[in-house]
Amino acid sequence: MTKLMSERTYQCTNPECGHTFIALVEIVRTLSPSATPDPSINIPLSSHVRRDVMRTVLDHAEEAAHQPRYTKPITGDLFACESPPG
Repeated sequence: MTKLMSERTYQCTNPECGHTFIALVEIVRTLSPSATPDPSINIPLSSHVRRDVMRTVLDHAEEAAHQPRYTKPITGDLFACESPPG
């Protein structure tokens, strides 16, 4: 597996079937960029994202103080399914 691919196990919820199988799940593009990106991960940005507008907004945005409550700066696992505390 890679940082962008994960193996998942699925099982049919019909008790008379019970089919169990493995699937590969792969991250293929970003629709909305992360506020806490991992610099070691490179995910292509969807063509619908207005890169020019994003650059302008980021270049002119002031910084405001923030205390993270749920997210560590880098998760390291794009497939982590942990719920935020609280």
